[in-house]
Amino acid sequence: MKTKDKVLALLYDIQGEYISGQDIADKLYVTRAAVWKAIKSLQEDGYDIDAVTNKGYRLRYVPDIIDGDVIQDKLRSVDHEIEVLGYDEVTSTNDVALQRVKEGRKRVVVLAGKQTQGRGRRGREFYSPANTGLYMSLAWATDDSMAVYRNITAIAACATATAIDEVIFDGDDVTRIKWVNDIFIGDLKVAGILTECFESMEDAGRYVVIGIGINIYMPENDFPKELRSVAGAIMTNGQKKEGDIRNQICIAITQKLLEYMRNAEDLGQQCLQMYRSKSFLGGCYVKINSFDGKYEYAQVEDINDDYELVVIYDDGRRGVLSSGEVSVVRY
Repeated sequence: MKTKDKVLALLYDIQGEYISGQDIADKLYVTRAAVWKAIKSLQEDGYDIDAVTNKGYRLRYVPDIIDGDVIQDKLRSVDHEIEVLGYDEVTSTNDVALQRVKEGRKRVVVLAGKQTQGRGRRGREFYSPANTGLYMSLAWATDDSMAVYRNITAIAACATATAIDEVIFDGDDVTRIKWVNDIFIGDLKVAGILTECFESMEDAGRYVVIGIGINIYMPENDFPKELRSVAGAIMTNGQKKEGDIRNQICIAITQKLLEYMRNAEDLGQQCLQMYRSKSFLGGCYVKINSFDGKYEYAQVEDINDDYELVVIYDDGRRGVLSSGEVSVVRY
């Protein structure tokens, strides 16, 4: 970790209090000159740092800058092998994360301020403009059968929804989940999840990649016309929040996913109940797209223990959906 990042981590830990340059130098085993250089660099990055004679330095304002080093420093306490990589722009965080684990990294989080080829389910584009969202992927190699991860998208939806509630809404239960992978606030989608599992013929490896895209702020020129009636941003919902929001949400999501990966058996029922409580489809009349060229209509009855949607069709048949897409029919 660079001296600048170490200084920033120290200022984070004592946020709001002053610390002298000498104390920083002593704690980090660097020179006073190195501390001063790090402070100047952080200020140039947008961090509002007071420098007061005989008092030292104090972090006053944290800009919402995606900082992989800050995130990695926080995550290392729960996973010392994880690597966090931050970029201004990538094609797709899923693609970059997959490449990194194929190169031998154990677990990788990739973040970007912009995606040029962000994608959702079934190859759809995920609109990922610069500086308005959090675009992240968590990837790892595994020896497990891919069947072990059949519910990972729903689990990632729980992690994402609860992280947004905790960081942005102070723990209030604001977000809702639309089966199977979309996060809503009110009637608008604010986040989506794309999970991809790969079995490589080249190296006989198995890889899991969880991609998460969250609309934090409204794009400068609004969403594209075709998205305006369905897409929203978290910070348009009457909530004002200062600080490095994207870093905090990334940390919270990743911690929850790592915890689940390590304690799946213990947390399985808890996660299922959370998913059910956050689903807003119960009792709704929906249009079902099975992507076979046909559409059916049904009323949603429940979500079963395998995160499948239980529905009652118009002709009275009871069915279970393990894939496909549903949309609520508005009268």
